[in-house]
Amino acid sequence: MSRHRSPAAGAPGRGTVDVRRRLAATGAAPPRTRRQALRRGTTAGAVSGGALAVVAPAASMLATGPSAAVESAEVGLASSDVVDDELFATDGATLAASVLPVRREADPPGLAAAENLLKSAVLNDAARRAEEERLAREARTNCAVDLSDLGAVKPWVRDAARFLSCLYDQPDLIGVAGRGRVSDHPTGRALDLMTTGAHGDRIAACALANREALGVSYVIWEQRINYGDGWEAMENRGNATENHFDHVHVSFEQGAGSGDPDPDLCT
Repeated sequence: MSRHRSPAAGAPGRGTVDVRRRLAATGAAPPRTRRQALRRGTTAGAVSGGALAVVAPAASMLATGPSAAVESAEVGLASSDVVDDELFATDGATLAASVLPVRREADPPGLAAAENLLKSAVLNDAARRAEEERLAREARTNCAVDLSDLGAVKPWVRDAARFLSCLYDQPDLIGVAGRGRVSDHPTGRALDLMTTGAHGDRIAACALANREALGVSYVIWEQRINYGDGWEAMENRGNATENHFDHVHVSFEQGAGSGDPDPDLCT
């Protein structure tokens, strides 16, 4: 912090302003506290860089006669009303040392390591739960269902049969079979899941929700057909079986789907 020197260069005590002595010489009562000094207009404050820098023009505290020497000093004040005699007779450097910015103490040793350990434990717990959920999903869709009666269906049709059957209580399944009209059953690209009512609603919805993963071409259920963009009504074929009220029919593309169907998309 800089200080202004009086014209009497080289004089003893240069750069030091003894405010009390000069006020006494004029007959004025010296200020008893820092607050009194501020109230008399002897100081002006400016906040800079986190510390309080106070400029105290000596002229406002000294006699105004022509012979009066005018000096100014930069001093640092703490926000306190305690009387401090040294405040009025000291240099700027001493006062500046009393108002250095307070630095935040460093974190206790080991705190960072403890926080890192806690974060690691949380991440490990999340990873463990994710793995348990994955295994639970696999268990739900990889049950020991008997697929031997499906015949020589395509591999992706067999995978879809296992997926849907395990999720929905292993209904009776029909794979390769002869039909009197155009059908995907003889080619091994069709699957029938024997069911009725709300159970069939869920199976049909699940097959459509995983259409790309399973390689599904279309689904027929309760005299309606769905190619993936909504249900369309079909003609009446005369009975519950022909109109698909007692089974969900799923036809598949000529190639496999993307794989990895998601049971969470199913209800």
